[in-house]
Amino acid sequence: MKKTKMSADAGRAGTLSFVHAADLHLDSPFTGISGIDPELGERLAKATFQAYEAVIDLCMDEEVDFLLIAGDVYDSADKSLYAQVRFIEGLRKLDTAGIQVFICHGNHDPLDGWSASLKWPGNVHIMSGDGAEVVEFKKEGETAALVVGMSYPTRHIMKNLVQNFPNKGDNWPFTIGLLHCSVGSNPEHDPYAPCTLQDLRELSYDYWALGHIHTPSIVCKEAPVVIYSGNPQGRHPGETGARGCFYVEVSSGGAISTRFIETDSVRWHIREISIEDMETEGELIESLQSQLDDIRENSGGRSAICRLVLNGRGPLHHTLRKEGSLEDILHLLREDEIRDRQFVWVERIENETLFPVERELLLKREDFVGDLVKILEGLKTDGKALEEFHEVLSPLFNSRNGRKLICKIDDEEMNYLLQCAENILLDALLTEEDHGN
Repeated sequence: MKKTKMSADAGRAGTLSFVHAADLHLDSPFTGISGIDPELGERLAKATFQAYEAVIDLCMDEEVDFLLIAGDVYDSADKSLYAQVRFIEGLRKLDTAGIQVFICHGNHDPLDGWSASLKWPGNVHIMSGDGAEVVEFKKEGETAALVVGMSYPTRHIMKNLVQNFPNKGDNWPFTIGLLHCSVGSNPEHDPYAPCTLQDLRELSYDYWALGHIHTPSIVCKEAPVVIYSGNPQGRHPGETGARGCFYVEVSSGGAISTRFIETDSVRWHIREISIEDMETEGELIESLQSQLDDIRENSGGRSAICRLVLNGRGPLHHTLRKEGSLEDILHLLREDEIRDRQFVWVERIENETLFPVERELLLKREDFVGDLVKILEGLKTDGKALEEFHEVLSPLFNSRNGRKLICKIDDEEMNYLLQCAENILLDALLTEEDHGN
């Protein structure tokens, strides 16, 4: 366990303040969009850097004592020279303002990745990968806080790194844990450096500044406060909603207050639109444009990328099935979009609509369609039949290759898949006459 000192005289007297950020993913590509629209792709390429600049500006505006960055500064171990230079430029601004920076590296930017030979400003401390490092932060000559952190020496860290961290000593001041890790289980992220909330609690730290989970979240509100700041800029449709960092103040008595600060310059949205009450293509286009207008009006001046999902049963399903219809609508929505400072770009339109059918009437039919609906209805309502169906599928999941690639399906997911299968089959089997067209 190493122990070093960093000091500053900036900040509010009697309080400790800092910004907690993580997962900057500088230079992250917005996959797919550049091929569709190079101009838009170029603008999006700057988004992660703009979000980082917003974090730096926040630190300076609030005159914080220090900035914490909990891993994944870059998008890959072979980070670009441009990204490294831009990152250090931001740190130099903080150095000029007397603001310290503590960084731990994660799975996307491990210590063994390539780095250019660039001079780091004196206000930066990068956590070691050999073990947990304890760094003193001194303010007005007194030790005001300890930051305990560890970087990933290499990308694939699947062991519990928290076990390397020392317990908080009796005479320790406000203590912060800085780590890129997975607390509990999260199916959306690989379990790098997995640990439990109890592991964190047992060390008796005051605050855990975590990275790796991109959705901002407060895991624990007290004793200790455990927070994932999330990424400052969403990068794909799976990262919708506000993105940013946390501004934290600690009173002289040790009380912690946190505030989430939005830093994203482009925000992702997914909007679902039902066609059930629509009769014409004009109504649909008007409804879609209304969704885009709503996003623009409530975006706080930032740009947006939106995925539109059409669902529900209705006569428009017949039109939407025609080759080229969705492409035409997409072209219209993009063409009407003026690419100025604030844009609302439709990334994709997904068609999950269905023909309008009376399912009860289908169950009464004495033909192949009726038999099909009865079989699927039985699987969804008869526990024994569903159990037998699971057994029929078991070789798929229990085979050597199946175990590697496919997770077992529970009853809820199975019912969803059965409904999807029914929709696809009915779509293919029913004629226009069946739908009253």
